[in-house]
Amino acid sequence: MFGGGVKPGEVDEEMPIRASALRGQLRYWWRLLNGNNKSAKDLFDDETELWGGIYRDIGCPKARREKRGGSRASKVHVRIACEPAGNFLEAKGKLNCPDYALILSSGNDPKLLKEGYKFQLLLSFKHSVTNQQYQSVIEALRWWANFGGVGARTRRGLGVVKAFIDGEVVRPVTQDQIHQLGGWMLTGPPKENANMAWKSAIKALQDFRQGNGIGRNRGQRHRPGRSRWPEADSIRRLVGKHSGKHKPEHPVRNAYPRAAFGLPLVFHFKDYGDPRGNDHGGLTLNHAEHDRMASPLILRPWFDGRKYLPAAMLLPHWSKCVSMDVRLGNMEHTLSSWPKDDKKRKDSAQKIIPMRGRGDDALAAFMRYFNESMNGGN
Repeated sequence: MFGGGVKPGEVDEEMPIRASALRGQLRYWWRLLNGNNKSAKDLFDDETELWGGIYRDIGCPKARREKRGGSRASKVHVRIACEPAGNFLEAKGKLNCPDYALILSSGNDPKLLKEGYKFQLLLSFKHSVTNQQYQSVIEALRWWANFGGVGARTRRGLGVVKAFIDGEVVRPVTQDQIHQLGGWMLTGPPKENANMAWKSAIKALQDFRQGNGIGRNRGQRHRPGRSRWPEADSIRRLVGKHSGKHKPEHPVRNAYPRAAFGLPLVFHFKDYGDPRGNDHGGLTLNHAEHDRMASPLILRPWFDGRKYLPAAMLLPHWSKCVSMDVRLGNMEHTLSSWPKDDKKRKDSAQKIIPMRGRGDDALAAFMRYFNESMNGGN
């Protein structure tokens, strides 16, 4: 587990698992499971009715029934029983953690909570909770146990849990259930343990984005080849600067398809003449409205009830992340990360080698590459 404490990026040694964090996780999965066919207002009211909060509209019927100025106490109480981290804390460099799952710009070696740590998540409910509400929380717990976790970077497989209820392993979420909700999950062959499954899933993403001969041209010795993605050359053209060694040549212009994997996205230019950003030479690509955007892709070791499998899962809203407005550095105007027109998408995808023949957007192309890599290129 990475982070999870009061200070970002740090494990709290006395209370490594926080009830408030897991409560937030459960609410996230509850919203995901209960938002279909509901307006945003109805979903908000239903969530407030169960989890507590303040109604957006003080004049709504539910708020009037409460006669409490629109506030509602939670029907769900979350507690954590756990021991101090103690001997379970180790530096990242000492652990069997895939480097690509935890890339830190500061280059430090943070302390992580190593695997094997146990804790209890205790849920209690008010008498007023309905059976439907109770079951919806238990279902959110099941999805969290399958695809969530504890701490930070859970969408890259850190902080994965193996959860038990009354001594029984929490039932796995099936691929059919994911597809019915609008998500997409693929798995690879079973591995000997969770860590091997995790490494296999992470390696697929690393190769797709940066792998020698896949995400970038083949390099010479220890020098990596040039990226096969269009973002760097798009920035060079936009800024009007480039190194003599890196004249913009990518056939796809003004496109940032990898933004779909999550933002911000930092590009480092090291050669003289290339665009420069902060003191480290980086230029940051942000979401135009929110700056940050959590990745819709979850990579993890997934327990099917018997063995661990490398898994890649796209959350139900993934298609909305494909084409969005982004902003480069401090520039005022916004950019489109990927064409919205189907024909332009198809034409552009054919000119990006990692995507060619796999999909018309980066996420769909990765899922098909993931399937190929797990099945020997078939």
